[in-house]
Amino acid sequence: MEDARLKLLLRKYVNDTISEAELREFFEIVARPESMRLLRRYAAELDIPDAAGSKLPDQTASGILLNILYPDQADASQKLFLLQYEKSRKRRRRIFSISAAACFLLALVLFFFKGNNHPDFAALNGHNQIIKDALPGHAGAVLTLSTGKTYLLDTMGNGILVPGINKSAKGVSVLKNDEIYYATLETPYGRNQQLTLSDGTRVWLNAGSSIHFPSVFKGSERRVEVTGEAYFEVVHDDKQPFIVMAGNDEIRDLGTHFNVNAYCDEALVKTTLLEGSVQIGGYTLQPGQQYAGGRIEKVDADGTIAWVSDLFHFEDADIETVMRQLSRWYNVQVKYEGHIPSQKFEGEIQRSLKLSQALSLIAGTGIHYTLDGNLLTVHP
Repeated sequence: MEDARLKLLLRKYVNDTISEAELREFFEIVARPESMRLLRRYAAELDIPDAAGSKLPDQTASGILLNILYPDQADASQKLFLLQYEKSRKRRRRIFSISAAACFLLALVLFFFKGNNHPDFAALNGHNQIIKDALPGHAGAVLTLSTGKTYLLDTMGNGILVPGINKSAKGVSVLKNDEIYYATLETPYGRNQQLTLSDGTRVWLNAGSSIHFPSVFKGSERRVEVTGEAYFEVVHDDKQPFIVMAGNDEIRDLGTHFNVNAYCDEALVKTTLLEGSVQIGGYTLQPGQQYAGGRIEKVDADGTIAWVSDLFHFEDADIETVMRQLSRWYNVQVKYEGHIPSQKFEGEIQRSLKLSQALSLIAGTGIHYTLDGNLLTVHP
C-alpha cells in the first residue's frame, strides 16, 4: 500500500498538485533509505509531458533536497548549492533509461545516510574548511603506441591521431586498417574516456584506468587487458571470442555488456554482468550477477555502472570506499587524521559537482574535512 502511495505522491509533487498534508507525508516516506530504489523505478515509469527536454527547476531540486535532509532548516536554501541534471534524450537502456521524471529523481541527488536521516545542517560548514576547491574530472587520456610514441589527448584537436586512430567529441575510435600495432589508452586520475575498438566494441574507461589493445584483431580471439575500471559493450562473434584480462581473471564474452573493476587498491577484481553472459574460469554469469574472488552474488548492476552516466553510486559503502572514488575522479590525495569514521553511505551524487559540493552532502553525517587543492584531510 505504501509503495503505491509513494508513486502517487511522486506524481503529484512533480505536477505541483500535492497538498500540504500530502507534501509532509511524501517527505516522510522519501527520507527512508529503503525508498530510493522504489523512487528510481517509479520515476522511470512516470510520463511528465510538460517536462520533456527541460531542466528541472532550481527551486524544485533544492527544495525537496532541503526538506529531505534538513526538515528543520527551511531557510537554509541560500547556503546549499542548487542541484541540476540535464535531461538526456537518448540513454542506453541498460545504463539509466532517463525519462523527464527520472531526471527529476536524479536532480534530487537522493543521498541517504544510514542511521542518520536528519543530519545537523551546521555540520556542513561549522567544522569544515575549504582552502582551495577541486574541480570534477573530464574527458581525457594518454595514448601510447607500441613504438613508444605518446599522445596527450587533452591537448589535441579532433581528427586522425595516428593511422587507424581517430579522436572526436564521442571519444577515440580505432578504424579498420591493415597496419597492426598495439596501443594503450590510459586515463589518469581526474579523467575518463570512451573508446571504440576496430571490431565495433565500445569501452568506457573510468578515472585511473587503462586498456591495452591491438589496432586490428587477428587470429582466433580478440584479447585486451584492463586495469582500473571499464565498462564494455561487446560486439559478439562466435568465431572470434572477446576476452578481457583483468588481474588474474580471464573474462570471456558470450554476447555481453559488463563492467570490470580491477583497481589495484581494491581488495578483489569484480566483474558485473548487465546483459548476455560471460565466463570466468568455470563460472558463467547471468545478468545482475557479480563475480569476485571465486564467488558469485546478486548485485545492483545498474548501480555498478552509474559512473558511466556521471554519477557516484554508493550502497552500504564505508568512508574509505567513498573517498577512493572521490580521490580518483577529483585527482586528490586523501589523508585520515585520527580514528577513521565508521558511517555507512547509500545514494548517488552527480560527478559534475565540485568536490566541496559533493563533500557538503557527505558531511551531514558528522564527518569533518579540510580541502586544500589536491589534498583532502578527513577528521572524525
